[in-house]
Amino acid sequence: MADLKVGLIGVGTVCGQVHWPGLSRIPGVEVAALCDPDPELLARRGQQWGVARQFADAAQMLATEELDAVTVATPNREHPVLVSAALAAGCHVLCEKPLGLDSGVAEAMYREAAASGLCHMTAFTYRFVPAMRYLQHLVQRGDLGVPRHARFQRLQDWGEGPIGWRQYRDRAGTGELGDMGIHRIDLAEGLLGSISQVTSSMRQVVPRDRTAEGEACPAQDVEDWVAWIAETGSGATAVFEMGKLTKGRGPAGDHDLAEINGSEASAAYQLHTPHQILFGRRGEPYGVREVPDEFLRLQGSPRDPSEGEPTTTFRYDQAWEFVRAIREQRPCCPSFYEGWRAQTVADAIVTAARARTWVEVPECPE
Repeated sequence: MADLKVGLIGVGTVCGQVHWPGLSRIPGVEVAALCDPDPELLARRGQQWGVARQFADAAQMLATEELDAVTVATPNREHPVLVSAALAAGCHVLCEKPLGLDSGVAEAMYREAAASGLCHMTAFTYRFVPAMRYLQHLVQRGDLGVPRHARFQRLQDWGEGPIGWRQYRDRAGTGELGDMGIHRIDLAEGLLGSISQVTSSMRQVVPRDRTAEGEACPAQDVEDWVAWIAETGSGATAVFEMGKLTKGRGPAGDHDLAEINGSEASAAYQLHTPHQILFGRRGEPYGVREVPDEFLRLQGSPRDPSEGEPTTTFRYDQAWEFVRAIREQRPCCPSFYEGWRAQTVADAIVTAARARTWVEVPECPE
């Protein structure tokens, strides 16, 4: 007997790789309804997942189905309206990042969700990588000493063809910054404290104005490369670089690194060895440390850490945190507050790139 009935709004790639498999393996959770404007995708997902209740319109789904919670995995500009409608229907909400197209929208979403008394969660999936959880533990315990400097990199090769709604500012807000960079903002603040100021550069490298068949399509108007330097609350300086056009970083070869250099030791997380970190003290080279068992999954998670491809399956713990918070009647971690905070830093990065100067990051009072 299900104690939680969940609806999935937006059933594309992210939902298929993260939300559905995470929720569907939790005892007592029923994915009761699906919503997507693409009729072929909706029908295919319904057949794959055995979900008969299917809707092209989220308002209709929320009005006719007795749902306890929803996930929102749609183009970014649609998040605010869908989240507001779900909250009004009494649903807890897990929303993809970024919450909104700018910090003001993200703050409004946070305020509305906080006032509702319902659980709200931002989908910062990389928090759940076992190696990242262990790295954060070591930093907080003081094993690295005082953090001095750090670097965060996410380099991929998506090719030079169109990438759908993600290449248009009016639907996505930003390009690589909002897609991959905002995850690393969240990770950095968890490791090093609040980012206080930034300076940055953003570039649109290719037009993405031709389909694979050579037909013309609207050119992209967002960046596909971004880098920034940040001063953080711990006194550490962090350097970030994100890109979608790094040859050699193609399928199964993309690069994801978070490295912290402290006064006593250094440590590094790499996504593609999610059950290991690198650790080294002064005078010694990096050595491999296996992630202890208690960090391989969230406590109580039904996920088996040895199950499937480990660079994918860690993401299922996000759904477990969402469901557990609902059942325990406590805030989700990360909540919409962290989504607002990360968007505030992202806005400062955009401003710094345009002005070619350092920009202070505003505080986000709860």
